[in-house]
Amino acid sequence: MKKLHYIAAFALGLSAAACDVLDKEPSNQWESSTAIQSYDDLVYAVNGVYESQTGAIDNGTNYRGSYAGDFTLYADMKGSDYECFGNNNMATDVSRYQATPSGSVSADNFYKRFYLSIARINKVLEGAKEAGLEGEDVDVQLGELYALRALFHFDLARLFARLPSTVDNWETEPGIVLSQETHESDYIGERATLKATYEAIIGDLNTALGYLQAATEPNNGHINYWGALALRARVYLYMDECGGTDYNSLALADAEDVINSGKYSLYERDDYAGVWGSEYTSESIFEFQVTSLYNPQRNSLGYYTHASGYGEAGLSDSFVAFLQAHPNDVRSTIIAEETDGYSGMYSQKYPGRNGEIYVNNPKVIRLSEVYLIAAEAAFKTNNPDAAGYVDDLRCKRISGYTAGTTTSVTLEEILDERRLELNGEGHMAWDMWRNEKSVKNPYVTEEIKYDDYRTVLPIPQSEINVSNGILVQNRDY
Repeated sequence: MKKLHYIAAFALGLSAAACDVLDKEPSNQWESSTAIQSYDDLVYAVNGVYESQTGAIDNGTNYRGSYAGDFTLYADMKGSDYECFGNNNMATDVSRYQATPSGSVSADNFYKRFYLSIARINKVLEGAKEAGLEGEDVDVQLGELYALRALFHFDLARLFARLPSTVDNWETEPGIVLSQETHESDYIGERATLKATYEAIIGDLNTALGYLQAATEPNNGHINYWGALALRARVYLYMDECGGTDYNSLALADAEDVINSGKYSLYERDDYAGVWGSEYTSESIFEFQVTSLYNPQRNSLGYYTHASGYGEAGLSDSFVAFLQAHPNDVRSTIIAEETDGYSGMYSQKYPGRNGEIYVNNPKVIRLSEVYLIAAEAAFKTNNPDAAGYVDDLRCKRISGYTAGTTTSVTLEEILDERRLELNGEGHMAWDMWRNEKSVKNPYVTEEIKYDDYRTVLPIPQSEINVSNGILVQNRDY
């Protein structure tokens, strides 16, 4: 543990490779060849990358922006189904659409944390190369790094760029700054096109899959071959039919491979209510590990989603009514009224472990989502199997449901199924917008359409200011 702390702390000193988000030691000054000399050193360094998304940044004082807190709830708080009851102003710039270039704590922290994590990855990859490490076990570690770099770039793109399916020309639409190598501390990156952004993400996932050939068994807290494949299916679904290519067929093929692998199984109905306080359950393809020592404190999933915490991720009246319209569906029961603080209805997906509300593993991708990716991709390619994937899921969720009942589905039904299954796990607003639909947030009078400028966050003004005109702000900010 001391060695892991050392590598992680050292990595925290790296400047973000794509921008000047941290005034810290330049990444090119790290003697990576001496920091990584063995396979064990590489493992410790890779663990540090995972930890960068669960604990603190800024010398241990800032816990904002991680998968273990703000980020996982982002798309739900922007959507129709969640509502901010608290008034602590931890996530109000997100949930109430108040982000501005100079006044968005959330945008600043997302930008900083993700690029910092990517900077770590680039330095570890550089260190492993300089050390000349080889072998199957080394390949697995490298595969994890490439998969994580793809994931972090993808989520940066969802935050700070338009969704590919919503733009007229992704070859000219701005994407994000890509960070795929180490840079001098004064390096200022230019935004790639949206097309180049997504091609880079797919490229890293393809590389990861090549390295992860031996990592086909579930590996708690780490991404394996099937995790990278499931993430590629998700990315392909977002790419839709951009540039005339049918990415939905590719999403379906990847999703089917994951499902047919037999490595994971859908939760049984009787087990569903109890899985949320547990780690590494049968559906968990990839989740970050959060512990009593490594957690986001009050900026955690549990603290946001309970009345006794910040109460900034409660359930909207319309969503409660939607759930209550499905009384035989076990997914409608994972809510409760809470009055010990900011009163309201709350999801019970983040109860904490061992009495610690801060300690919840974010489930980055579950088998249920893969079934729903398959259903949506099949629907969009006129594949008759679309209904079957929804039917399989409903068999595990609805009391008295008879297999084969669902023989056809619409896109709206698939999206409703995603709301039932995946609420609170980071999908709602993006699911609607990428399908050119609107959301009705409880705090905004008008519907937020898919082409509204507020569907993306502003690039922090501090980054624009130091870029000497290289970085271009998102439109209407």
